[in-house]
Amino acid sequence: MSRWTRHARLLRICWRAAVAGEMEYRLNFVSNVVLSTFWMAWAAAGASVYFRFTGAVAGWTHAEVLVVIGLFFALNGIRQALLQPNLERMTDYVRRGTLDFLLTKPFDAQLLVSLRHIRVNNLLDPVLGIALATAGMALSGRGVSLAALAAFLLLLACAILLMYALTVVLMALSVVLVAADELDRVSFAFVELSRFPVDLYRNPVQAVLTVVPVAFLTTYPAAALLGRLDAYLLLVAPVVTAGAVVVATAAWRRALRSYAGASA
Repeated sequence: MSRWTRHARLLRICWRAAVAGEMEYRLNFVSNVVLSTFWMAWAAAGASVYFRFTGAVAGWTHAEVLVVIGLFFALNGIRQALLQPNLERMTDYVRRGTLDFLLTKPFDAQLLVSLRHIRVNNLLDPVLGIALATAGMALSGRGVSLAALAAFLLLLACAILLMYALTVVLMALSVVLVAADELDRVSFAFVELSRFPVDLYRNPVQAVLTVVPVAFLTTYPAAALLGRLDAYLLLVAPVVTAGAVVVATAAWRRALRSYAGASA
């Protein structure tokens, strides 16, 4: 059995246990779906205010902005379901010595700590977000070519990996700082800034959000789906993402080298 196959198998076992535990409270799952649907509909309706007296803002129509908002809810759902539950536990791992136990496992510590838990209540949020993005595409009247779909999927994968890289960096900070209970708010703020196309922000904010890179989360994937993406970004996005993952992994390993254990 290869190393990555073993990792995938262990993660599947962890996720199955998490799903079994959380599905004991099915009403929570249903209520969260209803609440998520409400907030998504509210956001879509609220965006229409900007287009009451104009057909486009910064080159984006209402339907195109709905695509961005839908992708925002999809990515935020992935963050809440897969990344946030693990980030929230990180400080407790360090304080209680659980991290010592996890580090002794014959498994990649970074993957085990960052992907071990999932939050079932948010598993349908990405589906709802993609549904809104699909509705926005239909309202825009734009067709989707295979090339545009392939570019969109590439950039969407880059967006997910960028969120993961940020989570790993924040986990590394948790190891170093210990008393860092609210670091998950940084992750939320990072994704929250991508709720609307970065073109709607004025400079220098727009430039900052492009460099950070918030624009890679929703604006560029939406532009790819709408067929309005600059082709060079298909090369830039994977490079930026790979760099972010490398930096995050290096930060995690450096944090572990300075970690003395719970007994220190």
